[in-house]
Amino acid sequence: MYIYRSMADGIPREHEEALDENMRVIEVEGKPTAVLGIRYKATTDAPPPIGFARTASGKLADTGPQIDELEQQEYWADRPSGICGGTRLTSTFREELVENKQEISSVWNMFKNDPLAPASAYWRTYGMPGIGLFLEGYVIFSISNNSTLFKQAYPKCWSKFTTCNVTWTQATTYVQLIGILIGQLMFGVMGDWIGRKATMLIDMSVILIGVILLTVSRAATDYNWVVFYAWAQFIFGVGIGGEYPMTSTRATEESEENRQYAQRHRGRKVMLAYTMQGWGQFINLSVLLLLLNIFNHHGHAPYPRGASGATWRVSFGILIPVVLYVLYYRIYVLKELKLLSSVKKRDNVKGYDWKSFRLLITYFGHRLIGTGGIWFCNDWYFYGNGVFRSTFVGLLVGSSASVQVNWLYSYINTGVQLVGYYSAAMCVDYRWIGRRRLTVFSFIMVAAIFASVAGAYDHLIDKKHRKNIHVFQFLYYISSFFGLFGSHTTSFLLSAEMYPAQIRSTAHGISAATGKVGSICVVVWLNYLGNRNKFWITWPVALLGAVICWVFVADLTGLDLAEQERRWFFIRNGSAKDYHGPAVHWRHLSRFERHVLRLHRQYDPVADLQQRREARMARPSYNNPLKPVTNGNANGYTNGESIQAPTAADI
Repeated sequence: MYIYRSMADGIPREHEEALDENMRVIEVEGKPTAVLGIRYKATTDAPPPIGFARTASGKLADTGPQIDELEQQEYWADRPSGICGGTRLTSTFREELVENKQEISSVWNMFKNDPLAPASAYWRTYGMPGIGLFLEGYVIFSISNNSTLFKQAYPKCWSKFTTCNVTWTQATTYVQLIGILIGQLMFGVMGDWIGRKATMLIDMSVILIGVILLTVSRAATDYNWVVFYAWAQFIFGVGIGGEYPMTSTRATEESEENRQYAQRHRGRKVMLAYTMQGWGQFINLSVLLLLLNIFNHHGHAPYPRGASGATWRVSFGILIPVVLYVLYYRIYVLKELKLLSSVKKRDNVKGYDWKSFRLLITYFGHRLIGTGGIWFCNDWYFYGNGVFRSTFVGLLVGSSASVQVNWLYSYINTGVQLVGYYSAAMCVDYRWIGRRRLTVFSFIMVAAIFASVAGAYDHLIDKKHRKNIHVFQFLYYISSFFGLFGSHTTSFLLSAEMYPAQIRSTAHGISAATGKVGSICVVVWLNYLGNRNKFWITWPVALLGAVICWVFVADLTGLDLAEQERRWFFIRNGSAKDYHGPAVHWRHLSRFERHVLRLHRQYDPVADLQQRREARMARPSYNNPLKPVTNGNANGYTNGESIQAPTAADI
């Protein structure tokens, strides 16, 4: 007995049928249509596919075709555009509305059975995959929070520079960013070289060393302590840099195991893992505020050295058991995904795939400009927003405000950012919104807000008109929201899904490192500019990000990344122009690819289906339908091999 899956584009994974021949004729809009199927060996205990029932003898009986015929014949992006019924906009909106209702119902049923089940499922699906970015958000942004404390607790070292070197003291604001940049490049390459899991173990080990050094950093003199503290930041930064490409790459590939889920919710899975960065900031401020009140009793100045030291050391030290648990989890619980190893085996690659790296530059170099460019512009204003915080708080409460007051305003801003994280994750997979539109909208809104602040700066900070300062407060918070509602989160996602698996980690590392160049530039440069000029120099960078995104970024919303792997197979075999599938549909290409490279002209659904048919009709049995062969078959499919029965998840 065999189970066949329809290979027409857009078919959800569960739409499977038991067929007796390679082709089946059904009626679509009254016309007989042949539907191609892929044969799988099935066991009698496998659940019956949609449209079939199992008889007493264990055989599958056809109960009539139950497949969505429109989806079977037409890729969703090929539906006609317009506002009338049955068009692309209305049909996709209707499908997404039904899905939303089903998801809400599913979560509610989980809650009724066990009130903690939704939280537990959230932690398994999004929390643990993003735990490395939680550590990054906790520690990296605590550096800025601690600097506020250091200036009042250690004024001779941190403000007057009589006992410390001013260069080393200022270096603590950006040295961890340099470490992150190095880690992103190094671990990005390692992820494609030695595998995802091994790389994640190494970078978490480096993080553990960095956290321990931050906790115990001390010396005989303030000068030596600052040097020790800076190097500890650098080491931690190198380790945390690896979490960027590893978290995004693994979340992207893990979501592909369920291909129907991946097409509809891949972006949400990756971006909710990234949301752990925001939770790291939020928890860090919560811990610092709690510890400051414990060790300093009232939280206000003066801040004795002992109480201040205990506050920041304990805030770092409590991370050590967390990192140890993550190491345990990754060693004994985390499973290695098979995608990278399978494509390496297919292409007979051992070690790092330098051929794929050269092809990345040749065929995806313009995409690197897109993902690296938007990340550079995003980090410029995202870290610039942090630089503006002292100006913002100073205008509200005065420059002599206590550490606790400064942290409380940062606490509010972090809460606003969390709303931005979640709002972006909830919207990014809607096909009528998409990654590119959301990113461009985010950049434009931030540019408009910063340009408004720059133009009306003197009027906004006029203390004679207190309402103006509240307007400034609103603009600052809303800029934080729109920065996260788009570019900050989508740059993390796009840098993974726009590239094939064999080179995905490297490409993400390059893109993320380009972003860190932007953050280093803004942290160093803005220190030499006046407050108003900081806004003048930042809004054009945000506008540049919108332009780069509009031109060079491809929108892969709704695309099955298995199609990208098919296209990559053709590229590796020197026949890139022979690929005609959805990965070169104009909807999933950047404007540069459409108007300069003209890649959309390759798209031909009829030729693509014929290509699939020819690749399969010559063989009696098939394994993974999108697993390319190793014997030079130009169609990119595997030869018949012994195969296992599909699981319930497959059906």
